[in-house]
Amino acid sequence: MNNFKSRGKNNRTRAVYILIEALIFIAIIGIGLLVRLEDYHDWKAQPNRAFYKGEPLLTTFDGYYYLSLARDLVEGTYTSIDMKRAVPDGMPRPEPPPLLSVTAAAIARATHMSLNWIGVFMPAILGVLLAVPLYALGRFYGGPVMGLVAALFGLLSNYYVYRSSLGWFDTDCMNVTWATAAVYCFLKFGLEESKKRYVYFGAGVVVSALFVWWWNTASDIAAIICLVPLAVSLLFFYRPTRREGLIFIGIISVLFVGLLFWKGIDFPVHVFQDVTHKYKSVAKEDTGDFPSIGVTISEQERPHFNTIVVKTTDSLPAFIVGILGLGLLFLKKTKESLFLSVAVALGALSFFFAIRFLIFMAPVIALGIGFFASEVWRITSRFRPILVASMVLVLALAYPSYKEDMAKTFWPKEPPHLVNGMAIASKVTPRNAVIWAWWDHGYPMIYWARRAVITDGAVHGGERTVYNGIPMATSDERLAANFMQFYVKRGISGIHKFYDAVGGDRGRGLDLIKKILSAGPVRARDILRNAGLRGTGGTQDVNQWLEFFFPKKTRPVYLFLDWRLTITAYWWFWLGSWDVEMHKGFHPMYQAFYDIRVQGNRLWGSRGLVIDLDNGILTMGDGDRMPIKEFLVSTFHRIERRIYKRDKGIRFEYFVPAHFGALMDQTMADSVFNKLFLRHQANRKYFIPVVLNSPSHQIWEVRGESFNAGDQGRNQEIVKTEQGN
Repeated sequence: MNNFKSRGKNNRTRAVYILIEALIFIAIIGIGLLVRLEDYHDWKAQPNRAFYKGEPLLTTFDGYYYLSLARDLVEGTYTSIDMKRAVPDGMPRPEPPPLLSVTAAAIARATHMSLNWIGVFMPAILGVLLAVPLYALGRFYGGPVMGLVAALFGLLSNYYVYRSSLGWFDTDCMNVTWATAAVYCFLKFGLEESKKRYVYFGAGVVVSALFVWWWNTASDIAAIICLVPLAVSLLFFYRPTRREGLIFIGIISVLFVGLLFWKGIDFPVHVFQDVTHKYKSVAKEDTGDFPSIGVTISEQERPHFNTIVVKTTDSLPAFIVGILGLGLLFLKKTKESLFLSVAVALGALSFFFAIRFLIFMAPVIALGIGFFASEVWRITSRFRPILVASMVLVLALAYPSYKEDMAKTFWPKEPPHLVNGMAIASKVTPRNAVIWAWWDHGYPMIYWARRAVITDGAVHGGERTVYNGIPMATSDERLAANFMQFYVKRGISGIHKFYDAVGGDRGRGLDLIKKILSAGPVRARDILRNAGLRGTGGTQDVNQWLEFFFPKKTRPVYLFLDWRLTITAYWWFWLGSWDVEMHKGFHPMYQAFYDIRVQGNRLWGSRGLVIDLDNGILTMGDGDRMPIKEFLVSTFHRIERRIYKRDKGIRFEYFVPAHFGALMDQTMADSVFNKLFLRHQANRKYFIPVVLNSPSHQIWEVRGESFNAGDQGRNQEIVKTEQGN
């Protein structure tokens, strides 16, 4: 009877502990949701920064790719080829559609909610699911204390919060969760000795399949991430009976052979090539004649150690505890810790390659802090004062992350005024139009304007991006218009065809392309005649090449210029001015100012700008002074210049109607971008204004020239007249 009472008391005590543990876990989930959703309060306070027509906007450019696919699924327009991407060739759509888009579309169908609202709130809700595998792993390695502490620190990890918060509609909100869950499933598969191990194996296979489906842009990487813990299980832990092992290995072999039949016998080679390509991208290796686009993307920057600390724990003591705890875990449970090797390796990539890998530091540091806390708990559990102090210490280590998460507001990358410009583009351009915009606007343009683009967040290699920037960086409006028309018709494959015709010399080939398009269909004849081109792909004589460069029938082309180009000029101009022979481009000086006003001989603007117009001296808010060589004032109807007698100096241009101006060097001042966006001056033969809303956005109709073989005689007369003049 006493034993029965004792067991009953123990059961009640255990139930109380389980309840407390569950309540703490629920509280951790609540904290994770709080830090991910609290930005909504700031958004509501400043709707002009976060809402368009009453609906919230995404905080990432790439999210509009998945939202576009979700919309196509809802509307029943999901086709195998997306002709709005990578014009003129189009891009194959993933099959099956990405799980993220499928999920959003299913929610939209079931609830009739707007996809914009789903895209904003779905990442935050999914982001807290990381707590589940972290808690499970922590409980395995160090008990309930480690599980709960790991779940807390994982959900508070600053960079992971950033990429799984309100509006970050991308795969990051679940990538870490899938990877961590696969580790737990295959760990249990390896360590479980009963037939239950195959339940964990099945769960691991399902998780891996969902991960591969989810991370559609890096499915091979997802597969490798899942295979590592499975390999650890098979090599170091899985020890079945002979018969059981043979059956299991037979099943695995059949599945592998089936995969090869499905994907092709060369599937492993494709996986290797894909991984190598992604490595070169994140490593920002030289890509030959054209630059690596990775150097221009902030998330692919290699972070400093201080940045890693700030974006993981925002506390050096917490970071050190995490590393020490992880080392202690590997020391005390070496074999079992091998399952965490892929997580540690992925997190370590942030130290050597790119900041984007910091999301994988979340589970690593969290498990390290969790194990350290569990060891302290085990040692001090008999000494209540020290035990309470250790609990306070854990909360103190977590507070900096929590404080940073609550203090920072993540705003939409595409502000409402630019989204409005894209929505306007859908009304003022034909349905088959191509919008020539910088690549970071590719996905949003497809979503909001429903128009085609030449490049986007995935299709933006160094070569393609150089071509994207040429029309804006050049000073020649004729070249700009003809190049856009030519590219929209011929694409990269057409450019490569011409490179073949000049013997594969890309430097000479691109230079000739620019000269031909700048000369126009009349004068280009002599350039082509003297170029010594080899016939290729049905293009043999000069007339055929002229028709190649100056096609008669092309899709309508519109140039979209916008505010963001003023803050990214350092990179897009560098790409657009790329010299293939010299392997370098030009980094311009360009700094925009707003709310400009002029009184007497003084000009004032944003950020403390003051210009003494009599002496041509510019003063910034930080006290820096610099001489101006030329001051230009423009309106829609005229341009006035004031030139100061200096050998060196910079330019300041001011567009009066918009109270907008910019400080720049001469090269940038001469660019087509500056002529159109700031001065509103264009050769109407090539650029027709459609929407002029500087400093937010502009839309220009692009009119390139066409070649007509029947006009050959008349063209020769034009050439003679021009030569005579």
